[in-house]
Amino acid sequence: MNLKSIKKIKIFALILALLIPALAFSGCATTAGNGTSASGLSSNGVGLSTKMSSSIFLQPVAPQDKIVYVSVRNTSTATGLNFRQQLISELISEGYKITNNPQEANFMLMSNILYIGKTTKSYTMAGALAGGFGGALIGSRYNTATGVVGGGLLGAAVGGLIGDLLKHKAYMMVVDIQLEQRQKGSYTTNGTSASEGLGNSTTTYNAGVKNWAIYRDRVVSQAKAINLQFSTAEPLLKKQIAHAIANLMP
Repeated sequence: MNLKSIKKIKIFALILALLIPALAFSGCATTAGNGTSASGLSSNGVGLSTKMSSSIFLQPVAPQDKIVYVSVRNTSTATGLNFRQQLISELISEGYKITNNPQEANFMLMSNILYIGKTTKSYTMAGALAGGFGGALIGSRYNTATGVVGGGLLGAAVGGLIGDLLKHKAYMMVVDIQLEQRQKGSYTTNGTSASEGLGNSTTTYNAGVKNWAIYRDRVVSQAKAINLQFSTAEPLLKKQIAHAIANLMP
């Protein structure tokens, strides 16, 4: 065996020595399970963050009046999410009875899943919150989905390979909600503004809704970890969103 072959073997062995710990670390950082922190900010190495575009405060009611009608729509490209059942489970844990008859409900909770998928330059948590209820999902100059670990004794090639293995990946879920509470004497009129250009806008009002107070909000949740997979992030995102919505109820 010549000197050149020996050198190649040494280089290959060094690359393996650098990659094996990286692979082990990236694998254990994305395993979902029961290891949720007491604060709820992480679950087995997956960082969790949930925010709302605004705060909603409802009037408290007697236990027997905690009856809610739930409607969930999904206009995202993802299918088979079964988010409604997750949301209902959280509401039941908060002491609510679920009804399919709006006439007997004291609360109506309507939601629409706008997006669930990767956090990218075009789809960011900050951008989704900035859009607000009914607004667009806009990008941000902050890209929280990427982060490369570079360097390495063998130069940029080895450093870049390790960086790919240790790359932080993030997924987010965006849900618009309309929460209505039955309140005698209240009168709500909803309006939609449309831009006409040159700084002008037109607001169109629909008919007023009597005896119902109406609140609208956007809820965004993000899961982030090294080499995170969507199959790991999806159940965590749904649980975080459902928990946040259910805890808006009085």
